[in-house]
Amino acid sequence: MAPLPSPLDLRGRTILVTGANAGIGYWCSEQLAARGARVLLGCRSPKRAQTAVDAIRARVPEADLRILPLDLGSLVSVAHAAASVDEQLDAVICNAGVKASSRDARTSDGFDLMMGTNLLGHFALVAQLVPHLAADARVVSVGSLAHRFAHLDPPALTAPWRGSSLRQYGRSKAALMAFAFELDRRWAASSRFSVCAHPGYAVDPLTPSRDGVVEVSDAVRALAAVTRFLVQGKDGGAAPIVHAATDVDVQSGDYWGPSGLAEFRGAPRRVFSSDEVRSIRVGEAIWSAAEAITGVRF
Repeated sequence: MAPLPSPLDLRGRTILVTGANAGIGYWCSEQLAARGARVLLGCRSPKRAQTAVDAIRARVPEADLRILPLDLGSLVSVAHAAASVDEQLDAVICNAGVKASSRDARTSDGFDLMMGTNLLGHFALVAQLVPHLAADARVVSVGSLAHRFAHLDPPALTAPWRGSSLRQYGRSKAALMAFAFELDRRWAASSRFSVCAHPGYAVDPLTPSRDGVVEVSDAVRALAAVTRFLVQGKDGGAAPIVHAATDVDVQSGDYWGPSGLAEFRGAPRRVFSSDEVRSIRVGEAIWSAAEAITGVRF
């Protein structure tokens, strides 16, 4: 298992992680729970969420966990989830995301599935959670290396897209990051942080086993072992995100990722983000478009 980002004791802190039942979201949840945080697991599937809870408690028996039913592809579900939060949140990790889909895939509200889930669902969630955020709360938006190859057209956020699924994924992550940096600017007079982080190149075959969550054959693990010098497991990919959510050296507006070659693996450090996602013009346009599309305002 990758080393925890910091020995910081998180007892007394409550952190919501979206997409917490698998992948990077699961490892963020396990690592936070191991440091004493109360973790709200925002998950679409109650069954998979319970499997994640069982896996965490197998390693951290005293873990303080709560399942929060949440489908980011449904604005109704997002509103219900936000309304069901009855405690103060010290951090929200906007992790859940669709990585691949067909061009005609839609959310329950009729939005493009990737953009609707990765950006619009998180935008609506954070907006409706503001009354529950601590005075020094952090919102961590999980970006991607793929954002650097994306071009944003805010008026066409939910328009049909052409090209590869990977390109649309990068576009949706770039839009989420533009929202995060705009939120940082809007929170400039407050003590709240809006931060981005990315997991690098994180793969299941290099990830420790967890029953029902990460199950990879020994043969596949053996084949993947030779790639460890370049890429990492998802436990390691969670480290920059947990760092961004908890560490004392983080500043609002930061972007954190792995420190190794091409930012594929390694210990957390501040990394480069594109000029477009940091653009004030783009951030304001993304914000306005998200408000208009979702009908949700901060």
